[in-house]
Amino acid sequence: MRGDLREEQGVEIVEVKPIKDGGLIFIEGFPDVGLVGTIATSYLIDKLGLEEVGYINAETLPPIIAVSEEKLRELVRVYRGGRIVAIVSDIPLPAPLVKPMAYTLMSWVKSKEPELFISLSGLPDPNRLNIDKPGVFVLGCNPELTEKLVSINGVSKFREGFIAGVKGMLLREGWRLKVDAAIVLAQSHYNYPDPGAAAEIILYLSKLLKIGVDVAPLLESAEELKLRLRDLMRRTDQVMHGIQKSKELELPPVYL
Repeated sequence: MRGDLREEQGVEIVEVKPIKDGGLIFIEGFPDVGLVGTIATSYLIDKLGLEEVGYINAETLPPIIAVSEEKLRELVRVYRGGRIVAIVSDIPLPAPLVKPMAYTLMSWVKSKEPELFISLSGLPDPNRLNIDKPGVFVLGCNPELTEKLVSINGVSKFREGFIAGVKGMLLREGWRLKVDAAIVLAQSHYNYPDPGAAAEIILYLSKLLKIGVDVAPLLESAEELKLRLRDLMRRTDQVMHGIQKSKELELPPVYL
């Protein structure tokens, strides 16, 4: 029997185990630039032992089901552990799903009276091969939140540019609905899985959220991850071209 369900814009969020607490931290890692958000969120789910508590369904998702360890899995899943709720997807979101997903997901998050919603992403840098330690950039949907996020040493403000796709729409909806929503980005390859960038984001979140997560195993398995995720990266790259993710390399014309 399905638990609490919220459906808007053709997207439904099903809580198999109801999420009733307020003051939660929501972390989103949909596939995009360098799969940074996906790698970081999946690693946190594993290392923090988060439990699968729900899923997201939509008419525009492809008609497939994931199989892992002989078990069926929904394509877009919700995990919970303590005060952290994490959302991950096994596939890139199709372009027609981006806005409905952002509207529905942020409306659902607002109903939970959260402390914070964080999108994790890569910031495409053409010089990534020459960067040993990727920089981390933060942006909140209001100036007060940005100041709080940047108070952690070693990170910078994301000052100017574009944020495309579902990450940008989630930030916009958080701003509109007065949810404390933010995005954390690390310098990364554009269309090549980047575990190194994901590790820098995890280190930042460890300080911000006061959670102890060792990134050494992630870095040690980086080459294996790159091989395992290359098909997902290829599919994600195709979708990113459709939603102009490459625009994140540019400044808005008003700032030129």
